[in-house]
Amino acid sequence: MDSIRINRDLSPGTYRIEDVFAGLRDAEVLHSIFGSRTAVDDVFFNIKLEVDTNKHYMHVKNEDATIVVSLDHLKNSDELTLYLDIVHELVHVKQQRQGLDLYDKSYPYVDRPTEIEAYVIAVEEARRLGLSHERILDYLQVDWITPDEHRRLAGHVGIKH
Repeated sequence: MDSIRINRDLSPGTYRIEDVFAGLRDAEVLHSIFGSRTAVDDVFFNIKLEVDTNKHYMHVKNEDATIVVSLDHLKNSDELTLYLDIVHELVHVKQQRQGLDLYDKSYPYVDRPTEIEAYVIAVEEARRLGLSHERILDYLQVDWITPDEHRRLAGHVGIKH
């Protein structure tokens, strides 16, 4: 994480991933997500990152795997959260490229297999970085889930609540 520099001085628009997250391409976690340096390079060459002004955090477009980041999140969230979020979203990029429906409405958000996989990898990376149990639980708390859903998500990713 120390070698990754987040460019917060951007305007809404479309960028290369490395224009926003410099040094991310070399993160070990990406090689475990995508399986090879060639696959990581392909993602960084072909996938765009869009900064917009909508009120959200980050998500991946199901139709083309574009990563969308809100300008507010980019400018105001702590670096560790942004890093874990981009790792999470890159798992969704892999899933989209495998033909999976990232937003399968037959599952609640916290039970959706694509979300569980992305959170498992983000939590593993958080542990590797030495984040405390409490900080990881806090990372898993997002605005659109209830306390009961938060407990369920934590259980899915192996965190005791």
